[in-house]
Amino acid sequence: MLKTARLAALCLLLFLASPQARAARQDVQYGPNPAQMMTLCAPNADAAAPGAARPATLLIHGGGWLIGNRQVLAYVCALAAANGIVAATIDYRLNVAPPRTAWPAQFNDAQLALRWLRAHAANWAIDPNHICAEGDSAGGQLALMLGAVPTIDPGDMQTILPAISPQANCVVAISGPADLVELAKVRPGLVHGVLAATTPADFSLQATTASPALRIHRGVPTLLIHGLSDPVVPFPQALEMQSATTAAGAPSWLVTHPGGHETDGLTEDQKSRLWPFIATFIRTERLPLPPGQLPIEQAMASLNTQPQR
Repeated sequence: MLKTARLAALCLLLFLASPQARAARQDVQYGPNPAQMMTLCAPNADAAAPGAARPATLLIHGGGWLIGNRQVLAYVCALAAANGIVAATIDYRLNVAPPRTAWPAQFNDAQLALRWLRAHAANWAIDPNHICAEGDSAGGQLALMLGAVPTIDPGDMQTILPAISPQANCVVAISGPADLVELAKVRPGLVHGVLAATTPADFSLQATTASPALRIHRGVPTLLIHGLSDPVVPFPQALEMQSATTAAGAPSWLVTHPGGHETDGLTEDQKSRLWPFIATFIRTERLPLPPGQLPIEQAMASLNTQPQR
């Protein structure tokens, strides 16, 4: 699902174009499984420096729930810190063998990572009430789930930090799947691959529980970025998520571009302005335009974002 090399190249481009993008980093294990690692990037040289609490974002890589690691988003982690945001890019259990860790392991890990970040907010000068989730492709689905589900889902991590809220305060999803029931009709191999269902009934239940558009209970401000011609996660997925978020009482903005999956089809200038645009949304949890659907240039112009140089 995720073209990892392309995303890594984009992140590297943004990083090299931004010499001020340096941050204090620390690798930590957020859970008992060896795969549950995160890299924290802090705006200051001293990660625990006193001062006003800052917004934070949990960065979740894509890869069809099969491939990828937190290093893919290491440069974005640094850029977030350069923009005054504490960022944490995470690894999570992938659905590969051995051992095969099918759904809901991926969401169990994402929820645990967010709970860990909130539980340790004081150590990193994080505002525990301003922690967003951001992801692309499969990572976008996990980010959307973190915004949609306010309680800890059943799984092997649910007894860890049980009193800490697992819900993100805002979400950014780039080409994120929103309805796996519908996605299975056009990408059956992908969806059946991540779920452990053995019967049609099991599949229907699991696909529903893995669909943020079908799970959303109490929405949070959401920024969706989606290509009109996305061949991997069809554009109607974004329309459905925006509609579901609005129905759940939260503002959502669907930023469109004429290209395909993730940033395919964006100009180099648009790519260089994308992160400052996202960072501004994370800091404010808003766009200065009414919620709704709008083209990417109009959205970026509304925030006066400049390319990373």
